[in-house]
Amino acid sequence: MLKSVEQLILALTKEYEMYKDYFEVAKKKKEIIINGHVKELDHITKIEQDMIMTMGKIDHIRTSIIGNLLMELNIKSVDSLTELTEYLPEQAASKIMDIKEKLEMIIKQIKDLNDLNSSLIKQSLEYIDFNMNLMMSLEAKGSTYGSNADEKDLKQRSSVFDVKI
Repeated sequence: MLKSVEQLILALTKEYEMYKDYFEVAKKKKEIIINGHVKELDHITKIEQDMIMTMGKIDHIRTSIIGNLLMELNIKSVDSLTELTEYLPEQAASKIMDIKEKLEMIIKQIKDLNDLNSSLIKQSLEYIDFNMNLMMSLEAKGSTYGSNADEKDLKQRSSVFDVKI
């Protein structure tokens, strides 16, 4: 087996493991969002950002390996990993396709979970916005005048918050 093929299998495996780890973090994020732990949400978002940076590096490495492999096999270009496997020995092609299928499954699961998390965050923000609007809509009693034309209850409630988020 060509060294580049072995490197590709290793890179794809590492990429899959990173996505699995990311999926676990996304599940924790869902629980944090549901429980409303803002500080933990900030922390886990930073972890996600670090993981995404690492995944980007692995993706770049994988792309470089594929470029090297194409040169070794004297292939001008391929449009997909599936197309690349047509040029590889059956055993290597089988391993690559297995990892590719796992990657596709975990990426779909991550997408679904991220969609759910996005929806949960949107609902939380709508709830916060509703409560802010409710608090801000509590108006002062207004001005009333007594028989002596004295102004009573002129106190107006100032807004609890200066800005609407």
